Amino acid sequence: MQPWLRSYQQLLSLQYSNQQLPHAILINGVAGAGKSLLAQWLMHLLNCQQPISQDNQVNKLQACGQCKTCLLMHSNTLPDHLNLQAEKNSLGIDEIRHANDFLHKTAQFGMYKTVLITHAETMTPAAANALLKTLEEPTDYSVIVLITADIEALLPTIVSRCRVFHIQPDVGERLLDNLQQQGKVNSNNLTKCFVNLTQLPELTDDKVYELFEGFKRLYLNYLYYQQDEALLLQQVLDNKHALRWLEQITVNLQRDQLIKAANLQAEKIVLDTHVLNKLYKVIVNGDKVIKAYTQSNKQFVCQQLIMSISQVIEQAQIGK
Repeated sequence: MQPWLRSYQQLLSLQYSNQQLPHAILINGVAGAGKSLLAQWLMHLLNCQQPISQDNQVNKLQACGQCKTCLLMHSNTLPDHLNLQAEKNSLGIDEIRHANDFLHKTAQFGMYKTVLITHAETMTPAAANALLKTLEEPTDYSVIVLITADIEALLPTIVSRCRVFHIQPDVGERLLDNLQQQGKVNSNNLTKCFVNLTQLPELTDDKVYELFEGFKRLYLNYLYYQQDEALLLQQVLDNKHALRWLEQITVNLQRDQLIKAANLQAEKIVLDTHVLNKLYKVIVNGDKVIKAYTQSNKQFVCQQLIMSISQVIEQAQIGK
């Protein structure tokens, strides 16, 4: 568990011990901040039959991992817990109604009935309004935990009825030091490119870092030589990090960090500050369109994005 999550664990452990837990909890934070880890820790704690002290600290509890309910939780078969997550880019009203009915039933094993809603920002308006009714009139011993990386996309009335935890990891060198002490960061990853909170997935997951490196090579190859356009489009379509990576790499190019590191031998096009600024605006606008319209045709938007990037490059070549 990341060190910045300990204070949240202590607070929730205290509220659990005093039977003062909120009936609805909203965990907000950037990707990689540990939102799911904190939520899963709480779900397991609530459904455990004999919680124990964590790290020999009385004020920090955890599930025992050995009782019947813990074993059922690990196998995703505990009847007192429900996981909800979006299918086909949105979470619909039927899923929320199912959760509402679920919470009105009596727990079969322990005291609590628990529901975990990941990517809560993907709820449709109808689904959000259906959940709002349950938040306004909660059932006894029920706990709903919502996870989001975009709290602004949620209805203000949903947010106001939840106890909100904004996960705030350390930043800059302190973040790197913390992660390195835990053995979370490979020494090869410790570059100036990765000191921003949005890069937590690359910092903490070697597989994501390797994917980023491959994407970076592909994007730079496209910028410099206009090659592999179809591969780049497919990456933007398939990889959930791709739009963020486009923005990140472009910003780093603006800072002249990746231009020197690329070590490409062939003749390059001119990527001056003016061109890179145009690329950045194109990428940010494309990202906004996808986020603003959950039902939008992603392939069409991504194709338009790649075409716009290509147009910026062509204009730069004409101006050489």
